[in-house]
Amino acid sequence: MKTFTSLQEMEKQIGASSTGGSTKKYFSLKDGDSFKIRFRQELTEDSTNFDSEAGTAMSTNVVTSVINWKWKIASTASSEQHGYRCWGTEQAISNGRWKPRPHLLINIAVEVEPGNWEPRVVDTTFNQRHIGLTLIEYAKEFGTIVDRYYKYARTGSGASDTNYTLIPLEIADEPEAVTSLPLHDLAGMYMSLPYSEQETYLTTGERANAPASDW
Repeated sequence: MKTFTSLQEMEKQIGASSTGGSTKKYFSLKDGDSFKIRFRQELTEDSTNFDSEAGTAMSTNVVTSVINWKWKIASTASSEQHGYRCWGTEQAISNGRWKPRPHLLINIAVEVEPGNWEPRVVDTTFNQRHIGLTLIEYAKEFGTIVDRYYKYARTGSGASDTNYTLIPLEIADEPEAVTSLPLHDLAGMYMSLPYSEQETYLTTGERANAPASDW
């Protein structure tokens, strides 16, 4: 996991990465869904309303199994603890579908019913169908992303026709129903497996003796 001190640093990391959990935590949309949300964290520490207690969004490179998209782990290619080795990254040399992709994780509040807000985590990427790049543009334009409401919506149900949109709405202080919500620990959203276990998990979805702390 990585946090950023500036938007420039985030964009640099995304560019380098692009070229080179629990359903109660993640926020999932179905085709036609549209929800009002609030971002609970800034993207970077140099944002106008950065709160050190809330922290910032996090970025992590994720390996997704080409056999089953549900089998995902954090890439360990840049981890000294794991010997700078990542099984998925090694497979990407001959099959680009194994290449780790940068994901952006950020805490939000979702208005599930009028006046009823729940804490979730948005897990998005930086391709044109998702909202990662759009969110960076809003942060540049406004200097902050936590000062207003947004409409977050999805159209499409397949891999080739699904698109997510994010539209800024009115500027307003967070209501008490939002400020009282807890924040999820972003660092634990993706498993980080030892190199010796990565191939088995990514090709079979199985892992023997998996400790709960890895999830």
